[in-house]
Amino acid sequence: MKEPLITIEEFERRTGEEMWFGVWMGARLDALDYGTARMRLDIRQEFLREGGSVSGPIVMAVADVAMYAAVMSAYETGHRAVTSDMTIHFLRRPVGAVIWADAQVVKFGRRIAMCRVEVFTDRDAPPVAHIVGSYAVPGNEG
Repeated sequence: MKEPLITIEEFERRTGEEMWFGVWMGARLDALDYGTARMRLDIRQEFLREGGSVSGPIVMAVADVAMYAAVMSAYETGHRAVTSDMTIHFLRRPVGAVIWADAQVVKFGRRIAMCRVEVFTDRDAPPVAHIVGSYAVPGNEG
């Protein structure tokens, strides 16, 4: 298995300087390997909808940040990658104090990375959302 091209510390430094939204949310990289990432987000009151569900935009945002980490771990120019598309399927009500987003690059194209993400509120329960998406990777030649 290949080694990730970025460390957790480097990812957090870069996103702290360049991507304010993930930092504002408090998303933290829990694990990183080549082409995979696990993001953790502690749920704050402002992330909740009436009734206590985590809002859809928050679920989608943590999935997007997790995909970005997975792409950065596998592409030399991953820091320049941008979201090309995302489709989210909500599978059940997202309720809990923490959500995890497990992202994986499933196709390593020269210029497009195809990804999938499973979002959980309980590691022992089925996912609350399934996301597929892609990142455009500018200037990648390998």
